[in-house]
Formats: sequence, C-alpha cells, structure tokens
Amino acid sequence: MDSDERDEAITAARIAGTSSRALAKQYSCSNREIEEAVDRRLSYELDQRQRLRLVKLSVGRIETLMSSFYERAVKDKDVSAGVLLCKLEERLAMLLALDASTTQRVDVYQVTAAEQPKSFDRIRQAIYRVARGPDWHPNDGNGAPREGDGAVAVLSPPGDDEPSIDTSALIAREHALC
Repeated sequence: MDSDERDEAITAARIAGTSSRALAKQYSCSNREIEEAVDRRLSYELDQRQRLRLVKLSVGRIETLMSSFYERAVKDKDVSAGVLLCKLEERLAMLLALDASTTQRVDVYQVTAAEQPKSFDRIRQAIYRVARGPDWHPNDGNGAPREGDGAVAVLSPPGDDEPSIDTSALIAREHALC
C-alpha cells in the first residue's frame, strides 16, 4: 500500500469514527503521524467563506431530515421522531446562533479625543518658549503651576526666583494697621 492509499484509508477511517489511537496501532505509527495523514488528505483552508459554506450545507441537511421526521412525528404520533426533531431544531438553532443569550450585557464607553490647544494657546506657548527657553512648559491645565512655574518665576526675569520686593516694609505696614 503506497502512502496516498494509506493516507486515504486513514482519513476514511477517522471520518467513520475510528480513533487515532486505534489507527496508530493498526498502521504501526504514532498518533501524530495519523493526524498528519488526515491533514494531508484534508488540506484546505478553513476561512470565513468555507465556514459559511459548511454551515449552509449543514442547514440544508438538517432541514431535509426535519421535513421527513416532522411528518412522522405529527401524522403517526411517533415520539422518537418528535424527540429527534427537537434535537435537529437545537442543532439548527446552534448553527445559526438563534439560541444566543438575550441577557447579554453590553457596556458602552464614551471616549473623547484629547482636547487640542486653541491657536491662541499655541501662539502664547511658542512666544514663552522663545522668551523663556526651549524647556519652558505651561501649567498642568488645572491652574496649578508646574514646579518652578509659579507667579514669581513667571513675573521675574529668567534665573531670578526670589521676589524683588522689600518684605520688611510690608510686615511693618501690616503691624501698623493692627
């Protein structure tokens, strides 16, 4: 028996329901070699188009079987035909996803794009970068200045982080008012 005939016989036996283990014993090979023989004989891609074709074929077969068993179940009051009809209906519903849960929960999240700075803000930032240097950054967007970006730093010349006002005069004036 050549390898093509062997692969064909193995594939036919697997389709008929023989286990890989039994075939491995029969042909004195490993389970992996049995599965590889099946893969060689059934070498087609199972893409979305192929899946749809297989579902349609299965639906056609089920509908054909259902028509004959429906008549037997209704006319002859055959209970076993009715049970088989119910099983066929279940299989049909599964193939067509008709038995999907109706209590599925869908969470909707609203996603907003990050707000782009207005043209005025972009121009202002460009001016500050020219005036204060390329490392200058605006505040954090919530009004809180970033480190080293307080009122003194903004209003003072670059490199002068100390207030240039005489604080002793302010303290004396405050004591005089009390």
